[in-house]
Amino acid sequence: MKAAVFEKVGVWGVKEVPKPEIKKPDQVLIEVEACSICGTDVHITADPPGYIATEGTVLGHEFCGIIREKGEQVDQLEIGDRVVVNPNNYCGKCVYCRKNLPNQCENIEALGIDYDGAFAGYCVVSDKVAYKISKEVDASVAACAEPLACAVNGLNKVDIKPSDSAVVIGAGPIGLIIAMLLKKSGISRLFILETAPYRMEFTKSLSLGQVINPIEENAAEKIYKETEIGADYVFDVTGSQIAASMELVRKDGTIVLFGVNKQARKEIAQCEITTKEVRVLGTWLANATFPQAVKILEEEVIDMKSLITDTYPLEEIKEGMEKLRKGQAVKVIIKP
Repeated sequence: MKAAVFEKVGVWGVKEVPKPEIKKPDQVLIEVEACSICGTDVHITADPPGYIATEGTVLGHEFCGIIREKGEQVDQLEIGDRVVVNPNNYCGKCVYCRKNLPNQCENIEALGIDYDGAFAGYCVVSDKVAYKISKEVDASVAACAEPLACAVNGLNKVDIKPSDSAVVIGAGPIGLIIAMLLKKSGISRLFILETAPYRMEFTKSLSLGQVINPIEENAAEKIYKETEIGADYVFDVTGSQIAASMELVRKDGTIVLFGVNKQARKEIAQCEITTKEVRVLGTWLANATFPQAVKILEEEVIDMKSLITDTYPLEEIKEGMEKLRKGQAVKVIIKP
C-alpha cells in the first residue's frame, strides 16, 4: 500500500510499504477513510523539526475508518464497524492509568509518531483506543474526533456559565473548536486573538466572536472596555502566551494552557498570580473524552465541517502540509 513515511529529518514522502498485519490478539486492522493533518505533523516534517518522530514511521494520527480484521480477543468491536481512534495508546497498568489519567500514562505510545499511523490505506491499533462512530457522520468530520476530544478535555476543567466572557488566543483548528464549544456553553462575550491574515478572515466568517489582531490593536484595551474587569477565562492555544493571558484575565479568573511550544520561554511576575488569585490550568491530550467527542459529532452540536478548508488524495499530501505551514488553511483532510 501507499503511505506517507517520515524517513529522517527533512526527508519524508509517499512510498510503497507493506500492508500492516494484526500481531496481537487485541488489535484491529482499519481501512482508513480519512485522516486529518495535525499541527504536530507539520512540526515533524519541518527541518529542523519542531517535534521528533521515530524514523521510518508512517505519519498521521487523526483519522476514521472501517474495521476489516480483528484479533481473537476483540469482543466489543465487529468487522465492518466504523471507528475513530485515540492515537495515544496507554498501557492501562501504570500508576497514572490506574488513577484514570491515561493521557499521563508512563508508557504511552503515539500513533504516527512512535508507531505507524494513518496516512495510509490501512492502520493497526489496539481495540481499547478505537471508538465506534455512526456511518451517518461525514468521514472528513469523523476524522476530526481526536482534536475535538482534546478540546473537550480542556473545557471539562472549567465551569462555563451563561453570561461569562472568554478569550481564545490562536485561531487554528483547536482554537476554533474551543471557540465553538464555548459558544454552545453560553459564553456571551468571546474574543479570538489571531495574527495570520488568512485565519483572521476565516474566523470572522464563522461569526463566533470579536476577532482581534494583537499586533495591530491593543487587545487588553478592547477586552477591558467590553468586560470592565477582564475576561473570566483565557485559553492559550499557542503554547507561548501565558504573559498575555495574565494581562487579559480578570481577578479570580481562570487561564487554561492548551498549546505546546517547547521553545517558548516567558517571564511572568508570580505575584500577579497570587494577588489576582488566578487559576492556571494545564490540559494535555484527551482524557476519557472520546465518547463525548463522538456524541458531539453524531448530534452535530458544532459545525465541524465548516473548519475543513481543503481535501487531498494521499499522493498530494505535501501540498496540504505546505498550505498549513504557510497558514493558508485551517483543517486539511487526506483521503487515502
